[in-house]
Amino acid sequence: MNLNHCIPVLFVKDASIARDFYVNVLGFTVIMDNGGLNYAFKEGLAVWQINPDNIIPQSLGMEAITQSNTPSRFELCFETEDLDTIHQTLKVNQTTFLHEINTEIWGQRTIRFYDPDRHLIEVGEAMPIFLKRIFEEEGRDLEATAKRTYMPIEALKQIVNLS
Repeated sequence: MNLNHCIPVLFVKDASIARDFYVNVLGFTVIMDNGGLNYAFKEGLAVWQINPDNIIPQSLGMEAITQSNTPSRFELCFETEDLDTIHQTLKVNQTTFLHEINTEIWGQRTIRFYDPDRHLIEVGEAMPIFLKRIFEEEGRDLEATAKRTYMPIEALKQIVNLS
Protein backbone atom coordinates (compact mmCIF):
# COMPACT_ATOMS: atom_id res chain seq x y z
CA MET A 1 0.00 0.00 0.00
CA ASN A 2 1.29 3.44 -0.89
CA LEU A 3 -0.56 6.37 0.67
CA ASN A 4 0.49 9.92 -0.13
CA HIS A 5 -0.71 13.51 -0.23
CA CYS A 6 -1.93 13.73 3.35
CA ILE A 7 -3.51 17.12 3.99
CA PRO A 8 -5.58 18.15 7.01
CA VAL A 9 -9.03 19.43 6.08
CA LEU A 10 -11.07 21.63 8.39
CA PHE A 11 -14.83 21.67 7.93
CA VAL A 12 -16.04 25.26 8.23
CA LYS A 13 -19.39 27.01 8.20
CA ASP A 14 -18.25 29.75 5.80
CA ALA A 15 -15.19 29.14 3.61
CA SER A 16 -14.80 32.85 2.83
CA ILE A 17 -14.53 33.75 6.51
CA ALA A 18 -12.06 30.91 7.06
CA ARG A 19 -10.02 31.96 4.01
CA ASP A 20 -9.88 35.55 5.22
CA PHE A 21 -8.64 34.43 8.65
CA TYR A 22 -5.94 32.11 7.32
CA VAL A 23 -4.81 34.57 4.62
CA ASN A 24 -5.18 37.95 6.33
CA VAL A 25 -4.39 37.01 9.94
CA LEU A 26 -2.00 34.05 9.62
CA GLY A 27 -0.46 34.99 6.26
CA PHE A 28 -1.33 31.77 4.39
CA THR A 29 -1.32 31.61 0.58
CA VAL A 30 -4.27 30.15 -1.34
CA ILE A 31 -3.10 27.67 -3.98
CA MET A 32 -6.54 26.39 -4.98
CA ASP A 33 -9.97 27.98 -4.88
CA ASN A 34 -12.82 25.61 -5.68
CA GLY A 35 -15.50 28.16 -6.39
CA GLY A 36 -15.29 29.84 -2.99
CA LEU A 37 -16.47 26.70 -1.20
CA ASN A 38 -13.14 24.96 -0.63
CA TYR A 39 -9.63 26.39 -0.35
CA ALA A 40 -6.22 24.73 -0.23
CA PHE A 41 -3.28 26.63 1.20
CA LYS A 42 0.41 26.39 0.34
CA GLU A 43 1.10 25.79 4.03
CA GLY A 44 -0.49 22.32 3.82
CA LEU A 45 -4.04 22.88 5.06
CA ALA A 46 -7.45 22.99 3.39
CA VAL A 47 -10.82 24.36 4.48
CA TRP A 48 -14.06 22.95 3.13
CA GLN A 49 -17.41 24.65 3.54
CA ILE A 50 -19.90 22.15 4.90
CA ASN A 51 -22.40 21.03 2.28
CA PRO A 52 -25.41 19.21 3.78
CA ASP A 53 -25.64 17.08 0.61
CA ASN A 54 -22.14 15.65 1.16
CA ILE A 55 -21.78 12.12 2.53
CA ILE A 56 -19.85 13.28 5.60
CA PRO A 57 -22.60 15.41 7.18
CA GLN A 58 -25.18 12.90 5.93
CA SER A 59 -23.31 10.14 7.77
CA LEU A 60 -22.30 12.04 10.91
CA GLY A 61 -25.07 14.62 11.06
CA MET A 62 -24.61 18.35 10.53
CA GLU A 63 -24.63 19.02 14.26
CA ALA A 64 -21.61 16.77 14.84
CA ILE A 65 -19.61 18.79 12.32
CA THR A 66 -20.84 22.30 13.08
CA GLN A 67 -20.82 22.34 16.90
CA SER A 68 -18.21 24.93 17.77
CA ASN A 69 -18.73 24.64 21.52
CA THR A 70 -17.44 21.07 21.78
CA PRO A 71 -13.97 20.66 23.28
CA SER A 72 -11.12 20.58 20.80
CA ARG A 73 -10.03 17.06 19.97
CA PHE A 74 -6.94 18.16 18.04
CA GLU A 75 -4.85 21.22 17.39
CA LEU A 76 -3.00 22.50 14.37
CA CYS A 77 0.61 23.21 15.32
CA PHE A 78 2.87 25.70 13.60
CA GLU A 79 6.32 27.09 14.35
CA THR A 80 7.56 30.61 13.80
CA GLU A 81 10.70 32.64 14.16
CA ASP A 82 8.67 35.65 15.33
CA LEU A 83 6.11 34.62 17.94
CA ASP A 84 5.72 38.13 19.36
CA THR A 85 4.70 39.61 15.99
CA ILE A 86 2.16 36.85 15.38
CA HIS A 87 0.80 37.35 18.90
CA GLN A 88 0.31 41.08 18.22
CA THR A 89 -1.34 40.38 14.85
CA LEU A 90 -3.79 37.99 16.52
CA LYS A 91 -4.59 40.56 19.24
CA VAL A 92 -5.17 43.32 16.69
CA ASN A 93 -7.56 41.00 14.85
CA GLN A 94 -9.43 40.27 18.11
CA THR A 95 -8.68 36.55 17.94
CA THR A 96 -10.03 34.39 20.77
CA PHE A 97 -7.14 32.90 22.74
CA LEU A 98 -7.05 29.67 24.70
CA HIS A 99 -3.93 31.23 26.20
CA GLU A 100 -1.61 34.02 25.21
CA ILE A 101 2.19 33.60 25.26
CA ASN A 102 3.10 30.80 27.66
CA THR A 103 6.37 29.02 28.34
CA GLU A 104 5.84 25.26 28.14
CA ILE A 105 7.54 22.99 30.69
CA TRP A 106 10.18 22.12 28.07
CA GLY A 107 10.99 25.80 27.55
CA GLN A 108 9.28 26.58 24.24
CA ARG A 109 7.12 29.71 24.12
CA THR A 110 3.67 29.08 22.60
CA ILE A 111 0.27 30.64 22.05
CA ARG A 112 -2.99 28.81 21.43
CA PHE A 113 -6.05 30.35 19.85
CA TYR A 114 -9.15 29.55 17.84
CA ASP A 115 -9.98 30.14 14.20
CA PRO A 116 -13.50 31.45 13.35
CA ASP A 117 -14.89 27.88 13.53
CA ARG A 118 -13.18 27.24 16.90
CA HIS A 119 -10.47 24.92 15.62
CA LEU A 120 -7.60 25.06 18.10
CA ILE A 121 -4.30 26.37 16.71
CA GLU A 122 -0.91 26.45 18.39
CA VAL A 123 1.99 28.61 17.27
CA GLY A 124 5.30 28.02 18.98
CA GLU A 125 8.84 29.26 18.71
CA ALA A 126 10.71 27.45 15.96
CA MET A 127 12.57 24.48 17.41
CA PRO A 128 16.10 25.76 16.62
CA ILE A 129 15.35 29.16 18.16
CA PHE A 130 14.01 27.88 21.44
CA LEU A 131 16.61 25.11 21.77
CA LYS A 132 19.47 27.55 21.20
CA ARG A 133 17.92 29.93 23.75
CA ILE A 134 17.63 27.18 26.37
CA PHE A 135 21.19 26.00 25.56
CA GLU A 136 22.47 29.52 26.37
CA GLU A 137 20.28 29.77 29.51
CA GLU A 138 21.74 26.46 30.71
CA GLY A 139 25.30 27.77 30.32
CA ARG A 140 25.89 25.84 27.08
CA ASP A 141 25.50 22.56 28.99
CA LEU A 142 24.19 19.90 26.59
CA GLU A 143 23.06 17.48 29.29
CA ALA A 144 21.15 20.15 31.23
CA THR A 145 19.56 21.41 28.00
CA ALA A 146 18.58 17.88 26.95
CA LYS A 147 17.05 17.20 30.35
CA ARG A 148 15.08 20.46 30.37
CA THR A 149 13.84 20.20 26.76
CA TYR A 150 13.40 16.40 26.52
CA MET A 151 15.52 16.55 23.36
CA PRO A 152 18.00 13.73 22.64
CA ILE A 153 21.59 14.96 23.00
CA GLU A 154 22.56 13.88 19.46
CA ALA A 155 19.68 15.86 17.93
CA LEU A 156 20.49 18.81 20.19
CA LYS A 157 24.13 18.81 19.04
CA GLN A 158 23.00 19.14 15.43
CA ILE A 159 20.52 21.92 16.19
CA VAL A 160 22.99 24.02 18.19
CA ASN A 161 25.74 23.29 15.64
CA LEU A 162 28.04 21.21 17.84
CA SER A 163 28.25 18.14 15.62
